[in-house]
Amino acid sequence: MVIIGSILDLIVLGALGRWMLPHVQRFLEAHGQVEPNYKGVSIPRGMGIMLSMLVWLQELFLTLISKAFDLLHTAQWSSFFHSIEANFRVYTLAATFIFLLGWTDDLMGSKVVKGFKGHMRYCKENGTLSMGAVKAIGTLGTAAWLVAVGRQEQTPIWQMGVGLILVTLSTNTMNLLDVRPGRSLKVFLGVSSAVFVYGCLVSGIASLFPMIPVCMGGLVLYGTDLKAKGMLGDAGAIYLDLPLVIASSR
Repeated sequence: MVIIGSILDLIVLGALGRWMLPHVQRFLEAHGQVEPNYKGVSIPRGMGIMLSMLVWLQELFLTLISKAFDLLHTAQWSSFFHSIEANFRVYTLAATFIFLLGWTDDLMGSKVVKGFKGHMRYCKENGTLSMGAVKAIGTLGTAAWLVAVGRQEQTPIWQMGVGLILVTLSTNTMNLLDVRPGRSLKVFLGVSSAVFVYGCLVSGIASLFPMIPVCMGGLVLYGTDLKAKGMLGDAGAIYLDLPLVIASSR
């Protein structure tokens, strides 16, 4: 039943993603969120907002399914989906906060300030933090919260430290790859396939729910990104990391 539900979930999210794609593009263009691509053509940036919308739709679906099983008085399935929804809600909140940091960086961040030294120089010259520094601090705080929430009584401190470092570093991996059309999505979808197969064999499909909406969003956006008709932006690239880390760490 879980497998059938997951397949239906993929189909519904994929259909909604395809429907949302042109609307998101027009919305960004209408509000001036455009940037020249490598050909010098202005295209919408921040297309990663669609990933956030699909994640919240997934949260809505899981909540409705949990409530439906409550009404049907099926205790086993009700408990199962409530557990999945509770875990997914934690992921949704963390991913949304990191997305907002990336989105703000897309809107306000300087494209000139790069690297640790660049951000330190910016802070010294302007007497305030750069958006890149704010994003780094926010990501570290979110990673610490995720690790603390996911900690069990038998989890040793050193393992929590490794988890904190892993989540913090990984949230910028796809962003570093997002320098050519389609590159970050190619890597994401390739790694996702491997993690999905491993997860199904080892930890069960329930642990992979955080990946479903982002994978479908990645597939929908792939053509647009590859043809350089839209940019994921920091907000989108940073969103590709978290589900992989969470799914592979379980």
